[in-house]
Amino acid sequence: MHTGNYSTKFQPEKLRQMIDQGKTAREIMKELGISRFTLKEHLLLLQRRDKQAYTIEGLFEDEEQRRRTIKFRRGKILSPPTLAEKKFKPGDAFEMEERDERIILRKLT
Repeated sequence: MHTGNYSTKFQPEKLRQMIDQGKTAREIMKELGISRFTLKEHLLLLQRRDKQAYTIEGLFEDEEQRRRTIKFRRGKILSPPTLAEKKFKPGDAFEMEERDERIILRKLT
């Protein structure tokens, strides 16, 4: 990756200030007028510049949401990527057991 200031919208001081204020990724993206991908690039540039790790709440929400259980009114539905990680295929039948706030799936043979 290029290590210079290659983004015309990169504002390290402003980004640092917003992170210190505890702003979420969505708030930062809106205020700076940048995408999630660009915010990730800017965060990487800022971390390299400051030699410090920063955390922005909600920045990796898209990846987390993809793996997370989606809750509906009548039960719980797992996303296709989550099922694929557990080696389930479309059309597989399984039983679900909820125990101590955990969900256990057993593939039916």
